Amino acid sequence: MAVKIGLVGTGTVGGGCIDIIQKHKDDFLRHFGVDIELARVCSLSPAEAEAHGVGHLFTDNFNNIINDPEIDIVVELIGGTTVARKFVLAAIESGASVVTANKALLAKYGPEIYSAAEAKG
Repeated sequence: MAVKIGLVGTGTVGGGCIDIIQKHKDDFLRHFGVDIELARVCSLSPAEAEAHGVGHLFTDNFNNIINDPEIDIVVELIGGTTVARKFVLAAIESGASVVTANKALLAKYGPEIYSAAEAKG
């Protein structure tokens, strides 16, 4: 069974994450027994998704990731704090497991995000 990832952000960090997932999919399965599947990719730029070969997974609405019951892990890689905060809190509220590399978001809103995650279990 695959672990399905919904990724938000296709810039430098998000694009790099997409490339790693695609390039090392077999390695993750072989070494860790985890079949990682990129299920959906969200950004403002369909061209960025296309550039990484995932145009067929593209959406410009992060609710399509949050509301997809097939997605196991939501990854936020958009940066900044305003939209990222809204997205992460909405993802947590939906019951999703959330991963972020957004240090600014956690520095500014960490207690709020951790509290929301704790409340959802």
